[in-house]
Amino acid sequence: MSRNWLTAQGPRLIVCISFVFYAVRMFRLISRYAVNIFFADQWEFNDATLFQKHTIWQMFTWQLGPHRQGLAALFAKAIEPLFHWNSRTESFIVASIVVGAALCALWLRRRLFGPISFSDVAIPAIFFTPAQWATLYLTENFAHGAFPLLLTMIYCLAWTCRMSVVRYSLLLLINFAAIYTGFGFFLGIVTPLLLLIDYWARSPETRLPKSYFVGTLVVSFASLGSFFIGYKFNPALDCFSFQPLSPASYAEFIVLMFANFLSVNGRILGAIFLMAVAISLAVALWQLLRPRTPVISNADHNKLLITTALIAYSLLFCVNTAYGRACAGPFMARSSRYAIYLEPGLLGLYFYLLSIPANPSRKLLLAGFLVPVVVASGHGDWRAMERFRNVKQKWKECYFQTEDIDKCDGVAGFPVLAHEPARVHLQEKLQYLKKTKQNLYVDFR
Repeated sequence: MSRNWLTAQGPRLIVCISFVFYAVRMFRLISRYAVNIFFADQWEFNDATLFQKHTIWQMFTWQLGPHRQGLAALFAKAIEPLFHWNSRTESFIVASIVVGAALCALWLRRRLFGPISFSDVAIPAIFFTPAQWATLYLTENFAHGAFPLLLTMIYCLAWTCRMSVVRYSLLLLINFAAIYTGFGFFLGIVTPLLLLIDYWARSPETRLPKSYFVGTLVVSFASLGSFFIGYKFNPALDCFSFQPLSPASYAEFIVLMFANFLSVNGRILGAIFLMAVAISLAVALWQLLRPRTPVISNADHNKLLITTALIAYSLLFCVNTAYGRACAGPFMARSSRYAIYLEPGLLGLYFYLLSIPANPSRKLLLAGFLVPVVVASGHGDWRAMERFRNVKQKWKECYFQTEDIDKCDGVAGFPVLAHEPARVHLQEKLQYLKKTKQNLYVDFR
């Protein structure tokens, strides 16, 4: 009896233990490295919710750099006053959102492929990677990473709803929210294409009536178009030019993004994973769009469609980032802030491997995927984490003593704000935090 129970429950138990282990480690890293002080862009995007007064719509559509704040701004406005805008608490909340996204990913895997298997340890290994440390505790922004990841997972779950009215209504609602929330914007590009593919690949009796299909398509395009009302183009880098660089420069940039996620210095493994992701997307699209009789089952349809959504979303982010950031050099590709946007793509690759019919080749491919991902999950840029923790702590202690921004930038060896402080009224904001006992002044003694 015990052997039968272990055989049946063993995979679930191992995945559960792995999930808890990785999640606890993530929270322990936050406890060690997070410092309660706004840093870099936080001094600017918090104008929407803390330093200035704005309406709900203004907060929702607030733009800093290339993206808007969306649901993240409303979420911050609702909960941050409860803990006085404490940056350490923000980090724990960001991590909690990532945990929620990982749980959604496991649920999605269960809905698509059935019972949990041992290889599903890949999911917590992907979602709790230390490669994303800057998202968690360097410059915490709910809109830049955590909320787009969660919305992407919920969006994919919506595709699995059996009732078409619920399915398409949820998709359009989540799509609208994602477009305005950080780089969830790229779901807005993916959605109309998926609606077209979904309609084409379904059998005539399971398709939406043509009028409803056209309606969903119009709403998806209208949602995307609305994003650009009042939008200001801001590439966020002075070196950016519309004049394209060489395709090789962009390809190298994306390869390095994958290599950084996998915690390797070379390019070979990054190139292998990029090719694997691109091939999986191409094959999934081909299987969806090729004429066939009979039409594929609804279960297989959902597997291919969601694989397409996950990979397309990540690759769109990668291509856009390479186009906008490659001018700064290959080192920019190793930014920790990009890692969280590769997670949907790697999950999509994993789902594609699971959809291959069971045979020795699939086991080999799964092992070839799982080993590098799990190994990478044990590595992180500990030196950079330590450095920026010390920078923030030194700057904070210096400012408590001197209230001199320039001096504290020198003492810390790194500015708390990269731009000219006067331009963003940094001194006034620090005085406001002191007066209201918020953020770094929560810890003031």
